[in-house]
Amino acid sequence: MSPYIHERIMEASGIFGKYELYEISPEELPKYAPILMKDLTGFNITIPHKVSILPFLDDVAPMVKEYGAANTVCGKIGYNTDVDGFLSCNIPMKDKKVLLLGAGGVARMMAIEALKAGAELSIWTRSSEKALALVTECKGKGYEKVSAVESPEEAAYDTVLNGTPCGMWPNVHDIAPHLSALKKDGTFFDTIYNPCPTKSCMQVRANGGTAVSGLKMLLNQAIAAEKIWAPDAHFDDERLAEILPDVRKKLWEKNPIKIVLTGFMGAGKTTIGRKIADDMKIPFLDLDERIEQIAGCPITEIFKKDGEETFRRMEHDVLKAVLETPGAEVISLGGGVLTNPENSRLLKESKALVIYLKADADTIWERVKDDTTRPLLQASDKETAYRNMCARLESREASYEEGSDVILQAGDPVEVVYDRMKNLLLP
Repeated sequence: MSPYIHERIMEASGIFGKYELYEISPEELPKYAPILMKDLTGFNITIPHKVSILPFLDDVAPMVKEYGAANTVCGKIGYNTDVDGFLSCNIPMKDKKVLLLGAGGVARMMAIEALKAGAELSIWTRSSEKALALVTECKGKGYEKVSAVESPEEAAYDTVLNGTPCGMWPNVHDIAPHLSALKKDGTFFDTIYNPCPTKSCMQVRANGGTAVSGLKMLLNQAIAAEKIWAPDAHFDDERLAEILPDVRKKLWEKNPIKIVLTGFMGAGKTTIGRKIADDMKIPFLDLDERIEQIAGCPITEIFKKDGEETFRRMEHDVLKAVLETPGAEVISLGGGVLTNPENSRLLKESKALVIYLKADADTIWERVKDDTTRPLLQASDKETAYRNMCARLESREASYEEGSDVILQAGDPVEVVYDRMKNLLLP
C-alpha cells in the first residue's frame, strides 16, 4: 500500500517525487544502505531492517534513541514516524486503565507512549517471559505503573491496544485476545489495518464501544515521513484527510473482502446491504436474486415445483460460486442459508465476514405480514402464518449466532440500522 499512499500525499501537497519499493535482504543491507542514502531524498525501512539500519546512520532523532528502531531516513539521519502515526489516532490513555496485547516492536512503542500519558498499563503476551521483559524495560525507564497479566478478563479496561497479528489478512475470522476485558464503552485500537475493519473492530463497535483501525496510523506515519523529506511543502489537512477513504477502497481492491449479511426475512439485509455497498463503492449481490436468475423463475415457484430440499441444494451451490468469485462485495443471504452446516463451513473457511442483522419476531412480522412472495408465510390465515414464522425464527436463531462474526441489532427503523452499519464498516 505504501507507494499508493505516498504518491497520494505528494499529489495533495505539491511534492514532485516518486515512491518505489526495494526488496533488500539482511545480507545485502551493508551494500545498499550507503547507496540509498546517497541517491534518494529519503526512504522508509520496515522489518527486519528497523534496528540493523542504525549503524549506517550519522545521527538519529530522540524517538529512535528511545525505541531503538528507525523506520524513516532522510540524508543520514534516522527517524521513527510510527509514533506520529499512533499519536495522531488520539487514543485515550491519560490516567486510563490500559491493556496492551503483545510485546513486539509496535507494542513496545505503544507501551512507552501509554506510560508517558499517565496510564496504568497491563501487558499480556502469549509468552509471559516477553511480557515481563517489556515490564522490566519500562520500569528501567522510570515508569512504575506497569505490570504483566495472565488473565486480563478479571479486570475492566478503559482502553485496549492490540499489537498482535490476530485478525490480519487472510485470517479474518480471528479476533484480538482478551477483547472481553474492554469496558462496554471503552476504546480499542487495532494496529492491524488489513482487513479494514477487522473482526475485532466490528465486534467492539457493535457492542457500543469505540474502535480505531490501524489504517489511520499507516496513513499518518506516511504523512509524517513526507514532512521530514519535504519540510517546505504545503500539507493541507483537509486534502490529506480525503485520502483515507481512497486508501481503504484501494485496500479492498488488493485484498478483496466480502461482507455477508445474514438474518431472518425482513431483517433488512437487502435494503441495508444495497445502501452500504454504495457507500463502500463495491458491488452488492442478493443471493436469492442470483438464484432466481439462474433458475429462470421466482423462488416461490422453485419451492412449489421442486420442494425446499432442491432449493437448498441450489442455494449451497450458488453461495459456493459467489464466495469463489474474485472481488470485494456486500452479499445478502437468504434467511435459511445458515441452517445448512455446509454453508456455515464455506463461510468460515472463506475470507468473508458475516454480520447477523438481529430483529425480534414482532418487528419482523410488521415488516413482512403483507408480503405474498415469501414462501414461508404461505398459510390459511395470518395467525397461522405468524405462529409458523415465530417457530421458524426460533429454530434458526442459534445457526445465525453461531455462523456470524458480528451481531448487529436490527429491530429499529431502517435509517437507524443503516447508521449502525456505517459505524461498523465506515467509521
